[in-house]
Amino acid sequence: MKKNVSFILLCIINLYFAQIGIYTPNPRGIFHIDGGKDNPATGMPTPTQQSNDFIVRASTEVGQGTISVGIGTNVPAERFDVANGNVRIREIANNVGGGSDKLIVADANGTLKVAGGDTFSNSNSGNRILNASDGATITADNDWNDNEFTILKLNEQYDPLNGYNPSTGEFIVPRDGLYYMYGACGFTTPSAGSGIFDGTSGDAFTALVVDGSRVATGHNVIHRGTKNPGTSANLYFLVTNATIWLKAGQKITVQFLTYGTSNMVGSLGDLQIDKVSSRFIINKIF
Repeated sequence: MKKNVSFILLCIINLYFAQIGIYTPNPRGIFHIDGGKDNPATGMPTPTQQSNDFIVRASTEVGQGTISVGIGTNVPAERFDVANGNVRIREIANNVGGGSDKLIVADANGTLKVAGGDTFSNSNSGNRILNASDGATITADNDWNDNEFTILKLNEQYDPLNGYNPSTGEFIVPRDGLYYMYGACGFTTPSAGSGIFDGTSGDAFTALVVDGSRVATGHNVIHRGTKNPGTSANLYFLVTNATIWLKAGQKITVQFLTYGTSNMVGSLGDLQIDKVSSRFIINKIF
């Protein structure tokens, strides 16, 4: 009887400490599949040999549990570690997200995390990284051409990351992330009108441009001879904004265009860009 009990206990102990290997005599974890059948009989497989492996390890140093899984690696650094390739979920649910949902991003090491970020700021603090405005007034007779997008060059008011160049109007994205961008351009004509109001008009546009491609556009019509009594000027305030993912090194500008410019005013010198009323603002969400 005692011999039987001892044998059973020995079997239990062996099973407890056993490592199961499939296609390998040298399992590196509790359960190890060598898909390429190319691992050595002893020692750690090379990175190339590990690339076709699947392993389950007892890893007390990973996460809050004692088990970790690796695909393409024999030493998973997280509870679930894929050494290379993409993760795909077929037939993922199409349920609309709710306010409590979390946005998942990957860090530089490929580790998935819940996205962070500062509270959105309306002032020059928090996540604001650019506030540009003001500068000399420019006019349609000398400073831009009809039907041609022109970069709006504003003065730097707040630029903690030193990404904006007032001489070119370009902001260079400092790092990958989600950004909120706001552009506003103030078109003005004299309050007394310029020319006779006869229905003749032209189109004005303000656009946010990333690496030469427009990502958002605002539009208004300016009629010749329109008046705004009681003010020093007739202001057409064109606003556009966008929230998009940007890569480090991309260039952002605010641009404007007037089409049919000569139809807007009797004299091109009367159509102006008021930079005091213009803005270029960028917030980094995360």
